[in-house]
Amino acid sequence: MPAAPRGSTSPAASVRRRSWILGLVVILLAGCGGGATPAPSFPPGAVVVHARNRTFDTTQLIVPAETEFSLAFVNEDGDSHNIAIRTKSGFDGDVVFRFDPVSARTIVLSVGKIPKGSYFFLCEVHPNMSGTVLAR
Repeated sequence: MPAAPRGSTSPAASVRRRSWILGLVVILLAGCGGGATPAPSFPPGAVVVHARNRTFDTTQLIVPAETEFSLAFVNEDGDSHNIAIRTKSGFDGDVVFRFDPVSARTIVLSVGKIPKGSYFFLCEVHPNMSGTVLAR
């Protein structure tokens, strides 16, 4: 059998080379985020609230009274949302805590000391997104 001209390969060698390259591409893609995205990590003791389909995932937040804490806000919508904590429901009463509406996917905020008691929280953009806050 005559030797293959210089620069060309046999069909078997060509198949082996392509298989090896394909295998390498698969390995590289699997290692470069081809899998599921890991869940975000939040500070220990953080109060976590998700906004999804213009609703919060909870209607009650239990927070530590008289202690600063972290509030992790996960926005799963394309809409802007925020959380305002007030002394009375709706837009009545004094604001205890609030942040401007954001469309960011996830933010972690520091909340100052809230006196022991019952409060209300809502999204000021979508006021039907609301609930109660218990500072204990």
